[in-house]
Formats: sequence, C-alpha cells, structure tokens
Amino acid sequence: MQDLNRFFYPAGRAALGTLFLIAGINKIAGFDAVSGWIAASGVPAAGLMLVLTIVIEVAGGLMLILGLQARIAALAIALFLIPVTLLFHAFWSADAAGFQNQLTQFLKNVAIFGGMLLVVERESARTAARPAVALA
Repeated sequence: MQDLNRFFYPAGRAALGTLFLIAGINKIAGFDAVSGWIAASGVPAAGLMLVLTIVIEVAGGLMLILGLQARIAALAIALFLIPVTLLFHAFWSADAAGFQNQLTQFLKNVAIFGGMLLVVERESARTAARPAVALA
C-alpha cells in the first residue's frame, strides 16, 4: 500500500493542477468573452482581474502538476477560490432556473478548496520530514 500512496498523492495533485491549467488556457483563448462576463458581474478592471486570474490558474496549475512549490501554489489557489466562489457562484441569490447550477458550482469549488488544503498540509508535512542540511 505504501507504494500506491507514493503514486496517489502526485497523481491527485497533478489532477488538481490540470483543472486550473486548462481553465487558464481556456480563459486566454476566450479572453474578450470572459472579460466581458467578468465586467458584467460588476468586477472593476475586469481585464486586469482576468490577467491575474490567468496567471494564478496557469502558473499554479503548472506548479501543482510538476510538484514545484506545490504548497505555495495550493495556498494561492485556495485563497483565490474564496472570493471567486462567493462572487460568481452565489446560489443564494440565483433565480430558480440557475439555482441548481450555481449550487453545484459552489460545492465543486468548496471541494477543490478542500483538495488545496490537503495539498498544503501534505507539502508542509513533507517539508517538515526532510532532514536539515548543515551549511557549515
């Protein structure tokens, strides 16, 4: 089982990263449409916010996939998900037609947030378990 655990964590971390990498690439491909949607949601400086979103999603996704500074990437994405989820998936204010979709999107983001917290915890534990390197 220990051998499987060595595979499961990097595979799961990469799966989480892939979600954000693809989302970021799709935002680049549909930049004007996504920027218009963000602006219509009342977010000021929609273009700038979209560029920041793309940076977080693409860089964070790649970092998770490759396992490079994964703790920092997961923490950044987790913090990013809080306002994004509350602003864009407010199921409590959705009309009857959009309620179920927004609730599903909200809960999906909560689950991804939980996954990011697990990556932060796992990476912290891995860092703590590494032997100290003597510099003298």
